[in-house]
Amino acid sequence: MIRKTTISLLFISFFSLGMTENPISSKPDSATTVYVCGESKIYHKIKSHAALGRCKSGITKMTEAKAEELGKRVCKCKN
Repeated sequence: MIRKTTISLLFISFFSLGMTENPISSKPDSATTVYVCGESKIYHKIKSHAALGRCKSGITKMTEAKAEELGKRVCKCKN
């Protein structure tokens, strides 16, 4: 009986964790600085990113909120 109750509680807790909203991905932070190469549609959160090292058209520094407002998306790499 205790085992079934424990399993039920674990199932309910795992299910409810999946239903919560992730505050990190809900909207960009207006204070976070990001970097964009030229007219790229992609922004990077670190200035030392390899793609920015290859940039030939100049790197623009802006807030993450401004980048999103301009229609840019975050880089999908794992950095």
